[in-house]
Amino acid sequence: MSDSVQSSNRKLSDEAKQLEKAGQFAEAADLYKQVHNSYPGIRLIHFADIHLGFTGPTNLVLTKAENAGAAGRYVREVDIEESVKRMTRDLGHAQPAVDMVVIAGDLFHRSVPYLHAISFAAKMIRLLRNYDIPVVIIDGNHETASILLMGSPTAFLRELHAHVINGSSYKVLRDCWSCRSSERQARLSKLAVHALPYRALRGSPDFTGIHPIPGYINVLLAHGRVSGMNQLNSLHHTAYTIPSDVLLRGWDYVAMGDWHIHRYQPLKNVPAFYAGSLEALNFGEAVTYPLRSNDAYALHGALDVRLHLGKLADVRSLVNVDTRPVLRLEPIDAIHADAKTIMDILHVRLRTGLPAHAIVLLEVNNILPQVWGQLDHASIAKLRKLVRRCDIRWNFQRTTPSQSSEAMSGAALDSQWEHFLEQREKNSAERAWYKDEGMKRVEEAHRILQVTYAQEGE
Repeated sequence: MSDSVQSSNRKLSDEAKQLEKAGQFAEAADLYKQVHNSYPGIRLIHFADIHLGFTGPTNLVLTKAENAGAAGRYVREVDIEESVKRMTRDLGHAQPAVDMVVIAGDLFHRSVPYLHAISFAAKMIRLLRNYDIPVVIIDGNHETASILLMGSPTAFLRELHAHVINGSSYKVLRDCWSCRSSERQARLSKLAVHALPYRALRGSPDFTGIHPIPGYINVLLAHGRVSGMNQLNSLHHTAYTIPSDVLLRGWDYVAMGDWHIHRYQPLKNVPAFYAGSLEALNFGEAVTYPLRSNDAYALHGALDVRLHLGKLADVRSLVNVDTRPVLRLEPIDAIHADAKTIMDILHVRLRTGLPAHAIVLLEVNNILPQVWGQLDHASIAKLRKLVRRCDIRWNFQRTTPSQSSEAMSGAALDSQWEHFLEQREKNSAERAWYKDEGMKRVEEAHRILQVTYAQEGE
């Protein structure tokens, strides 16, 4: 955009604002339309849920052969850093030029991040600013400590000239962008970013003042769930909600964070999207294998958004093409299978073209404890080494009280509890009470274990 066009547009915009103040809205709209027609548009990259500092299983570490420079560090922590490095490195040379990067929360995995995560975040922001790309960051639930006085781990990134919104209130950023490129500066002159950090959703917030600004491209940047999304996410966390009517207020784009499914659109016919995580963080985000075309977790990455005044947003996937495969294999139903049959199926499942660097989950359901004892566990150990990590979860078949105590020793805990009561408590009313109380504790233990698996990336 030439200097003369920029000057003309500024003049028209100023005149339109004066007409709005005077109540002459139709005339103001005509002037805004003239500005719209000459406006070149913005390319915005939407990241979210990067989770720097996420470690995954703490017994999964890099070897010198895998990465000499990072030997001894956690595999998943480095996977995330490498993904960020690849994707941000490419933004500086992208065509058309990238005008802005927004990060919709959870840049960090913890409210008190590890030193590696802090250092890497600083390098990421410095690189983007060296590319002359402004960065807007809001806090997500992972950066928001339960104790309000602890502050935010993203605050220091302001010193690197990132726009960081991590308080407890809504804030609008406009007319504040600083770029060396006059062309980029001109494109951003009509951009307003409406930042809604996670802390602002606490309690009973008032959303009435959150609205687009006439004459601007309006982007709402928020971290949380849209009303109606009540299920736990893949890390087994709930989140504060944003009323759906807030998303229906005429935004040009809504950049969402918290939900890890790439390009998930919570409301139809509304330009509101979750970017998703850059890497599958656990088996809750694993891709089913063999691959299915409709798998929600088939892609990970960022969103590439093209914005023009008065036009619908053009939203594209910016795919992280080199993610580490995290795969959930087709489960084995062992209800009527003997040891040889199960071993044959294991050989097929774990030798069928799996990438050597993959992290794999295989569930074996309804297996009898005595059949499990007859398996060739030495061969299974060798099969598991064909990939970077292979978790086999043995879900034992429920057994009857007539089975021996030896057989019960490898059975599921709830089955063992039932068997124990059958043997020790003859009063049926007492036995029923003990069974109910015991099952509550078993279920709670299962829930805690599930949360632990999710947080450790298993």
